[in-house]
Amino acid sequence: MLDTFIDLGFSILVTFDLPALFVLFVLKGAIIGKPLPTSVFLPGYLVAISPSQRMIWTSILVASVGYVCGQLLIYWLAARRGTDAIRSLPKVTISDEQMAQAKRLFRSYSGTGIFVTNLLPYLGSFVMIPAGIASYPIERAALYAFSSTLLNYVFTVWLVFESVQLVSTA
Repeated sequence: MLDTFIDLGFSILVTFDLPALFVLFVLKGAIIGKPLPTSVFLPGYLVAISPSQRMIWTSILVASVGYVCGQLLIYWLAARRGTDAIRSLPKVTISDEQMAQAKRLFRSYSGTGIFVTNLLPYLGSFVMIPAGIASYPIERAALYAFSSTLLNYVFTVWLVFESVQLVSTA
């Protein structure tokens, strides 16, 4: 079933390009799309379309902005309505353990915690919940989230393209 879902995702990306990439990453950032393997979708999409250098950078930027927009939706929802509103989103399951971990990370590291969790799989958006509840400055939250997300996606795409190049020259 997951293979079918991934195939459908790639088909949508290749058909609708950057707008679909943006929506996919907004959903991922907003926790609704957490099961989506965006670390596979972004480089896979780029490998599939054989893009120019400019298109690679544009795609990374679109994915990064989309992901952070989704995170800022979570931040805003947490600030306005609290944790229960986020748990009521469709397809969103947040365990008490995940919330406790996000709260600990944010309490201990604040903005640095936002930066670091965006570099780690599956944690990025969760730390935006305590950030929103604590009324952490949204400009700082966005800056930390965007810079680490951009770094993460640049590294992921670079790693995949280097691997593809290595395999194709072997």
